[in-house]
Amino acid sequence: MVVGSFPLDTFIKVVSNNLFKNGGIVIMNGQRYAIEIEHIIRNVFSCERFGFGGVVDSDFIRTQPSIAIIAALAYRYATADKKLRGEIEDFIEKYLSYLDSSIDEFFSSERPEKITDGIRFPNGEEALETLEKIIKDFSNLVKQSI
Repeated sequence: MVVGSFPLDTFIKVVSNNLFKNGGIVIMNGQRYAIEIEHIIRNVFSCERFGFGGVVDSDFIRTQPSIAIIAALAYRYATADKKLRGEIEDFIEKYLSYLDSSIDEFFSSERPEKITDGIRFPNGEEALETLEKIIKDFSNLVKQSI
């Protein structure tokens, strides 16, 4: 059985782990991921929420994750050694196209038709795994230089 564009088993797993119901409509909780990114960036800039001109804010990050992540990486890049600079460049090259839209659009079933670079997720679980990997790799990268 298929629910929307997801196989039933994937849909149940994703709903039970990462979704909430809002008026009967199932929505991916993008704010959770934006908050996670915000906390990483707060450590990079040693600031509180709304720091760095409002960029260090989960609401901003949810709509424009690439700007926030690139800002944090650029800050680290300025003082990084050659090896870390290469890792930062590799991260940007690998993930920037994934972050070129809002976190909510990242999970949208309409996303493949909206974006370029041929990024497609056959199901919500793969999109979720990709975003979690991006956040993990971003966190590990900035921790190297703290």
